[in-house]
Amino acid sequence: MNNKLRSAMEIDINYFRQLDIRAVKVVSAEKVEKSRSLLRLIVDLGGEQKQIISSIADYYNPSDLVGKTIIILNNLKPAKFMGLESQGMLLAVDNEDGVKLLTVDGEVKPGSRVS
Repeated sequence: MNNKLRSAMEIDINYFRQLDIRAVKVVSAEKVEKSRSLLRLIVDLGGEQKQIISSIADYYNPSDLVGKTIIILNNLKPAKFMGLESQGMLLAVDNEDGVKLLTVDGEVKPGSRVS
């Protein structure tokens, strides 16, 4: 097996169930002032909104993100970037073609759990 494809650590199903992975709709997106690569996203989890700070400004125009349904890790411990609290982490693929956000095929209700 190609070592590049192996995960760092195998986990069991109970560990996976602890990850709260959700499909969310991007409500707003803007460049973080005085930052080269950070975007501030507000996402809708279906009745609740969260702020996510992510270094994807080199790959995405904020206006292109509004209305998209993306995938986030919802229960990541909050972290601060440029004084702004990030309340989750968006999921993306980062390879030789750049960063590509994970999205869903078709329409889903904001906040739907990924399983």
